[in-house]
Amino acid sequence: MLTSIRKLFDNPEAGGWAGWLGRIDGLVAALAPASLAQLALRFGLAVPFWRSGMSKWDGFLQLNDTAVLLFTSEFKLHLPGGPYDYPAPAMMAFVVACAEVLLPTLLVLGLATRLAALGLLAMTIVIQLTVPDGWPIHLTWAAMALAIVTWGAGKLSADGWLGARAGKA
Repeated sequence: MLTSIRKLFDNPEAGGWAGWLGRIDGLVAALAPASLAQLALRFGLAVPFWRSGMSKWDGFLQLNDTAVLLFTSEFKLHLPGGPYDYPAPAMMAFVVACAEVLLPTLLVLGLATRLAALGLLAMTIVIQLTVPDGWPIHLTWAAMALAIVTWGAGKLSADGWLGARAGKA
């Protein structure tokens, strides 16, 4: 890494402000590799969903009463002509609680990462339809999910490890 940093400042080809800006940009890029940013995105998106999912359980595959009550009476879909009740609220609460634990786990491990991020993006859209005033945080979640879907898990992931192993075979 030090060699690449030295090369940034020893490059005689680029001069003036453009040269210095390019060198500074390269230095910052060397300090913050893409794989580290991808790891941070995965953890940043996983945490709020994991915490929400864990708050819905009383034990193994045992939903608490609050989770079912929220989907039965509190949560509404704000669609044109609505708001509308969630269909099959007990089943919906169970599916959402499972997804809120499984998908963040996959993200943190970096396993089936793009698929997990796509699932959380879909959940974010439904959450936005349920809590329209929460758009600033929902937009942040959507941006993180889209970045993960676009660029993948990175080198610091099970996907990256499996991809490297497949390339050696």
